[in-house]
Amino acid sequence: MSQIFRLSVPLLLLLSFAWVSFGQSSLRKKIGWIEPVQKNIEGWTVHVDPALLKGGKHEEEGQQALKMLANHLQRIAILLPEEPLKKMKRMEIWLERKHPELSAMQYHPGAKWLIDRGYDPRLNKKVHVTRAAALFSRDQLLKHPAVILHELAHAYHDQVLGFNDPDVLAAYNGAMEKGILEKVQLFTGSTVRHYAATNHKEYFAEATEAYLYRNDFYPFVAAELRDHDPKGFKLMQKVWGPAAVK
Repeated sequence: MSQIFRLSVPLLLLLSFAWVSFGQSSLRKKIGWIEPVQKNIEGWTVHVDPALLKGGKHEEEGQQALKMLANHLQRIAILLPEEPLKKMKRMEIWLERKHPELSAMQYHPGAKWLIDRGYDPRLNKKVHVTRAAALFSRDQLLKHPAVILHELAHAYHDQVLGFNDPDVLAAYNGAMEKGILEKVQLFTGSTVRHYAATNHKEYFAEATEAYLYRNDFYPFVAAELRDHDPKGFKLMQKVWGPAAVK
């Protein structure tokens, strides 16, 4: 066997593997892709599933969802001081009727996770309302009255502060060391581990809910956040400006 042929065999195998991998990647099924219509709602850019708009298959559902989304955004616009509000309005929202796989509202901080699962990479850096009906669900509203604020807080944390912001990390680590997130009251009255204990990202979003509006975990409001987690309260003051309590 010639020297050239011996060297070529591994190369051919490598090229074949690369071609197969490329083929599999290029043929990956697209899951939940839509062609949204861009709308301006209360100053935010919202990419809306056309099925929810006038003439769409789910127009009535869309009217309810868009009305409730506007309600959420109106409250945020009232609650936030001018400077952070300007930055918050740069965060974009993607609203679809019903994603075939994703159910919870979420923020997508990176494209790779989306691409690996066949999801639309245009969701990158957007708040994703995966199921329009969740916006006007009574159960969801009782449980998560500030859900849009929560997800926009994730976007703000990522795109404005940066997920490695030292002040957020210090406040989160301090709360974990003190153990103040381990046993708290849920809005139902039961005692649970605070969702903020998950990581520093959820800590920031949960504290934002309590500081600016109302959370579903204790501390529920700003005064309770101040007493329960003084370092978290000061972080919120620095990021969002003065609260109703000092």
